[in-house]
Amino acid sequence: MAMKNIPDRFGIATSSIAVVLGWFAIDTIVAEALTPKPQPFAQELARAEPISGASLADWTAKAALRGDLVGDIAMARAAPALNRGNTAEAPEKAAARQRALATASASLALAPHSSAMWLLVAMLSSRTQTEASVAAVLKMSYLTSSSDANLIPTRLAVLSLSPAIADPELRSLLRSDIRLILTRRPDLKAAIAGAYRAGSAEAKAIIDEDVRSIDPGFATSLL
Repeated sequence: MAMKNIPDRFGIATSSIAVVLGWFAIDTIVAEALTPKPQPFAQELARAEPISGASLADWTAKAALRGDLVGDIAMARAAPALNRGNTAEAPEKAAARQRALATASASLALAPHSSAMWLLVAMLSSRTQTEASVAAVLKMSYLTSSSDANLIPTRLAVLSLSPAIADPELRSLLRSDIRLILTRRPDLKAAIAGAYRAGSAEAKAIIDEDVRSIDPGFATSLL
């Protein structure tokens, strides 16, 4: 008698699986259609117009199973939340930064291979975390994608301003980015110049030394 029920149970199981897969497919399509479209990392963070919190909350719910889409939402949240420079941070901006950080962390829980999200977490946590913690996160950005050209300019800018540059491994990774630009991506030289001019005295010394060893003429233009 039990054998007669096997086809029925198999049919119920396959139908249930089909329903779940169908729901996931529909949810993914809707999430992709509604989530903010990704842009190159630096451009995304330079967005001038903030997106409403209600819209972002709705998108986050729809994209809950897709780490890449949650990452796009984290970028949109981070744009108005990042406080460039050393000025005091207003309470509302601090709260916005924490929301963006939570979203970026949620993205990493689903997609830990995302170099951009590790870098974003480093940027968002630089004011509240220890130097060692920020250095560890920055290293993860390199380890997950050391040669992503879209991230190199932002990585240079972040490292040149961060106390984490005292970490020997990060100093070596910074030099690797500089060498890559000077030998293979001269179109990104402006990123080196920007990091040098805005960076700390320690960062300036590292950048100047490495650039002079490869391209003395360009090193002169940094001064």
